Amino acid sequence: MSSPAVHLRRNGAPRSCEACRKTKVKCDHSAPCNRCATKGLECVYAVAPATPRFRVARFDVSSGRVRTTRVRERARDQIEEDETSRQEPHQPPALQSVSIHLSVLTGANSRPRSPRQTTLEDVQITTPPVQPTSAFVSPGSYHDLSDLGAATDSSNTTTHTIDRIHLDLGLQIIDFVLAHSTLLQNQLHYVYRVIRMPVVPPKVMLPAVDSLFTTIHNDIPPGDQDAKLRRVIRIFQSSYQPIRATKHSTVDDICRDISGENVRFETIGNVLTMAGLCLIHIPARDFALLDPERRNKQDLMQPFHSITDTVNALLSASPVVNELGVCLKYNQLLLALYRFGDSSQRLYSSFMELTASMYAAGMHQDRAGNSDPAECAGLMYQWRRRCFASVYYMDKVIATNLGRPPLVPRNYCVLDAPLDLDDDELIGPGLDLNLQKLDRNGWNTDGRQRSTTYMRLQYLLATAREEALELHLGMNTCAASAKADAILQRLHMIWENCPKIVKYSSEIWQAGMCPHDIWFLVRFHLDYLYSIFLLRRFNARQNHSSESVSSLLSAAKNVLSIVLVFNEHRDIMREVRSDFSCIFLPYGLPCADVLAMELLHRPEAFSRSSIYNGGSSSTRAELIRELTVFASCLSWMSGKNGSSSKFSRETQKRLTKVLDQIVDNAPSHSTTITGSELQGFGAEPGQGAVLPDTAAPNVGHLFFDWDTSVYWDSHLDFFSQSLM
Repeated sequence: MSSPAVHLRRNGAPRSCEACRKTKVKCDHSAPCNRCATKGLECVYAVAPATPRFRVARFDVSSGRVRTTRVRERARDQIEEDETSRQEPHQPPALQSVSIHLSVLTGANSRPRSPRQTTLEDVQITTPPVQPTSAFVSPGSYHDLSDLGAATDSSNTTTHTIDRIHLDLGLQIIDFVLAHSTLLQNQLHYVYRVIRMPVVPPKVMLPAVDSLFTTIHNDIPPGDQDAKLRRVIRIFQSSYQPIRATKHSTVDDICRDISGENVRFETIGNVLTMAGLCLIHIPARDFALLDPERRNKQDLMQPFHSITDTVNALLSASPVVNELGVCLKYNQLLLALYRFGDSSQRLYSSFMELTASMYAAGMHQDRAGNSDPAECAGLMYQWRRRCFASVYYMDKVIATNLGRPPLVPRNYCVLDAPLDLDDDELIGPGLDLNLQKLDRNGWNTDGRQRSTTYMRLQYLLATAREEALELHLGMNTCAASAKADAILQRLHMIWENCPKIVKYSSEIWQAGMCPHDIWFLVRFHLDYLYSIFLLRRFNARQNHSSESVSSLLSAAKNVLSIVLVFNEHRDIMREVRSDFSCIFLPYGLPCADVLAMELLHRPEAFSRSSIYNGGSSSTRAELIRELTVFASCLSWMSGKNGSSSKFSRETQKRLTKVLDQIVDNAPSHSTTITGSELQGFGAEPGQGAVLPDTAAPNVGHLFFDWDTSVYWDSHLDFFSQSLM
């Protein structure tokens, strides 16, 4: 047997072939070895198996240089010589494992880095001390040492090691930003022109965006890889430090801490994620004006999704939680809703990470000290309140649609709503005058629609929704009817006290209002009506009186009528470019279920009387017409390629069969529904049911719990609301 030319490890020991090394069998170091020759195996010697190729380097913040060593240079030269001398056409196994690892972290469709690009060194950076809990701890935690009088030594520092994998991810992000800088900048300015409820204030985000591209282009000359690496390490240095802004910080103070020389990966992540959301919502004709290269936006979907996955993998190792990080996770959640649908466990896990980050940032326990609005002012404080309000509302949407307990319970949170003021009105000498414009309920009296006006109303309606969910999902039913009445009274008070400019009325269709504003006004009205429906449904379950059932049917009719407004004006609402299944299914379907089954079960009750609905009456014929229109809407509201189209078609067939039985005057003494229809309406597959007609209302058949997750289609997306 001949001996290989160079078979020594870097520590001087002879190398074993890969087959012997992996099975932990002694190798005779021949080429090929006796064991491989006997068993007919391929005898391959790796470059340097199980031997570290990289030494930890230190990043000198003052000089901006990475300290290199002679050992590193010798190791790199040895790898290059071994690669040149090898005759095998395939990549050495040690380098293959690195490339595979990188491709897993950066997404399955990402292009693997070449062996030459994997020779990065681990880097150590020094930052101010970071607490193990990231930020917020309550007095109930043993981490809270305030009572012991422990003083923090400002001279202490924390050393973090940035491994070569995360450095490579950072380089990929910077490469993407440099390659698409003009498009990204145009996209962010477009988003903030049309967005209604941005979670990152525009006064903070837009200056940071402009500064980001200026800084990166100035610091990284074309083709200078060393300058690019230095910039990435500086970004890590900034990202591993807390944001030092306080409640009284100005916009310039906050921007200075998150942009320019202090730009953070959270800032870049928000830019990329919001650009990805823009790519989904923007019409093709508008996107052509933003992209200087006039590319098809569908061709950019996968690269944008891949880079957001890279950002997520990079920031998952960050020890710091701050406002930008919470906003990033919220924007990533909105993006994931379109990518994976509401049934995805990955999406639900992402929302759990978002709530955990919000808790770690302490947003749920922000206290102003007293009820004086002046104590609640300040851009930083209100930014945190808006973040909490957005997460809180999304939590109630998910809990309602999936029938799961909320992850952000109100009993552990400060429930102060965001002030109805713009960013400019929260700072400067005119603050006191602006605070005087607020009425005793916290609403601005100047008659303007603000993003904070929308966020405030959305949040207040969510607080009442959580109380309704406690009755539906909770196990304690003591004094439940009294609780439901109290919640209903508070819900009415919230709606009556809010400004008229955010209340839906039929006149808005002729008022020349922007379709996006109309969309949100209708959504707020539906949130209000659907909470009433949930409370009425709970009362009807507890009390089977005719009055409770009549109130329930009236509430269901109100919701269904507003849902059908989208069908009447869909030529206008098409400009919103949203999947209408997020309206017709979670709001309209439970109400249509209640009305259809009552019509089927007791048709004579509707022929003799009517449902009183806010002063007007709804006859049996009118209800049948509206249910028929609703069934027809199920064929178009999800679009041709909508994620809920299959589920909608199946639901349409079942509802149509029920309507056929209603119109055909099924026998009044009993109504038989086959198992195929009941499979969608709450019965087990293969079972039929006979619903007897009795004098006393039997409401057991009315409630088939469409909000139970067992009935959701695996690709259904109920949260696909318009970002714009």
